[in-house]
Amino acid sequence: MFAELGERGIIKVLGPYERIVRAALPRRTVEADHIGDGFHLVFPTASEAVATAIKIADALQRHNVRHPDTPLPVKFAIEAGQSTRRNGGFLGMAVNVAAHLIGHAEPGQVLVADGAAGLLRTSRTTLLRDLGVWRLRGVEGVHVYEARAADPPAGGSRRPPRVLATALHTDIVESTATAAARTGQDGWKDMFERHHEIVREELRRHGGVEVDTAGDGFYTTFELPSHAVDCAFAMRQRIRAEVGIEIRVGIHTGECEVIAGKIGGMAVVIGGRIRDGAGGGDIVVSRTIKDLLLGSPYAFTARGSTALKGVPGEWETFAVEPAPTVG
Repeated sequence: MFAELGERGIIKVLGPYERIVRAALPRRTVEADHIGDGFHLVFPTASEAVATAIKIADALQRHNVRHPDTPLPVKFAIEAGQSTRRNGGFLGMAVNVAAHLIGHAEPGQVLVADGAAGLLRTSRTTLLRDLGVWRLRGVEGVHVYEARAADPPAGGSRRPPRVLATALHTDIVESTATAAARTGQDGWKDMFERHHEIVREELRRHGGVEVDTAGDGFYTTFELPSHAVDCAFAMRQRIRAEVGIEIRVGIHTGECEVIAGKIGGMAVVIGGRIRDGAGGGDIVVSRTIKDLLLGSPYAFTARGSTALKGVPGEWETFAVEPAPTVG
């Protein structure tokens, strides 16, 4: 905007923006800081923060309709937690999370991190959409929610960004039967909790990101296929030894769409379908993974071509194991 409008033009645009923000504030004292085009606002409750953010977003959207040549693409991020006040400002993890989270928001979107979301779960007026666990710079995986959707793009639909990612899907083999065989509710609960702990520990060790969890299954992503395979080996070994159950894993690499910060698309579906065809203790990968790992220390065994539910064509899959050591 600065390049297009120049300094005087920016000042002319920022004037209405600042008036809109301050008109929506329940009281002046919530404004902790204002530098350039950014406001740092602090509220006593998460619900008041979300309500104010939505009020500002709605007012800005109306302004943008009236002024299509100089729209105000404002983003919002909210987190709650303990902080320290210093020199009139606030410091702490909640501030850091919100500062990093806002960089992933779309114009008009109100993103809420898990600390604030936990305080909103009893609210009857705030509806949150689960966007899964995101990786933020310098912060462990953060569960993110959306309190208000992004503004519709001007002049047509917005194409979601695309990234190359490796999708790894896991679940427990015959988990219902396994759980029923455990002694009572406590045994079932302990099994699942330990399983989840191990999966998350190995994801952190191997650079994986937990995107979604449903029941006994995990959907995760990695930047490199070798990291995904190594993580699968580690998870299988520990869960087998420490919990006494088997998991199955499916892995595929491909172009994925990033929708509301969450990686999805056909490549993700393929990884899940490959897992569905695996047996107990199996780590099964697509032909794409095998080709990408040519020359790596892995042994691949062909499983033949198979149709994957909801995916066109037939797909070659391979079981993967560490390559046997020589000598």
